[in-house]
Amino acid sequence: MKFDIVVVGSINMDVVASCEKYPQYGDTEFCHSIRMLPGGKGANQAASAAHLGKRVAMVGSVGKDSAGNQMLENLRSKGVDVSGVIETDKAGTGTFIALVDESGENTMVGTKGANDALTEQDIETAFSGLEAKILLIQMETSKESILAAMKLAKQRGMFVILDPAPAGGITPEAFQYADLVLPNSQETEAITGIQVTDEESALMAAEKIRALGIPNVIVKLGGKGSLVYQGGKATFVRSIEVKAVDTVGAGDCYAGAIADALIDTNDLAEAARFASIAAGIKVSRTGGQDAIPTLKEVQNYSRPVIG
Repeated sequence: MKFDIVVVGSINMDVVASCEKYPQYGDTEFCHSIRMLPGGKGANQAASAAHLGKRVAMVGSVGKDSAGNQMLENLRSKGVDVSGVIETDKAGTGTFIALVDESGENTMVGTKGANDALTEQDIETAFSGLEAKILLIQMETSKESILAAMKLAKQRGMFVILDPAPAGGITPEAFQYADLVLPNSQETEAITGIQVTDEESALMAAEKIRALGIPNVIVKLGGKGSLVYQGGKATFVRSIEVKAVDTVGAGDCYAGAIADALIDTNDLAEAARFASIAAGIKVSRTGGQDAIPTLKEVQNYSRPVIG
């Protein structure tokens, strides 16, 4: 089957607690709400790319449990092909718990579960029946699955986008297969040792990442914007001004939007502009994948953001 984008990555059940402020260590506090939401960086990115208008296939692993069934049904409802998702009895579906405060910032803890059970053979089986222009991948599945998917994608001429997240799961061996890497400030520091706080430090970090052999880099600075480094040229793309109410999945929405935009353009700065609008709209709403904007909403937001 032919797709625009194949996403290899995690599929999780997210338990999201919204509170006024983070509790002190050892304290028990009441929160505003607790929601059970579809999540996982891979699933979020696949849902984002599909919601924004592209043909998307998901490759990953869930447990043979009720959570896994719910996650698969959710992806199908978003228009994502899930024929490449493995249902395993070796582990339960990945589960993460997120605490979101009144500023919209989130802290998460969780277990990879079935995501870590994804094997090289699973990847080879899934890839045998699909074609795509872009591979979008993160680092929340097993190391062997990440490297296998990136190698196969390069062999097939796909453009490989690596979201090196989370920072604790970074596999440096994967960099040699990436055409574009999308680290946030924490991940950038983990890769380069440079603490990114502004445009100048982001450029220093992007140049250091480029020296690792990665042709294209986008260093994300959250609400400040992103530094796009393509062909030795740097462009800073400002974030749109919104009141952030929920940042869960914002980076995933951004990554999915980048992949979408690169189907239509080779201009990374233009793709980053599109992704900045999508992520900005996303964080202005509460909710997980249901808060992802439509293509029309992004296109209708016309204020220039390239500075």
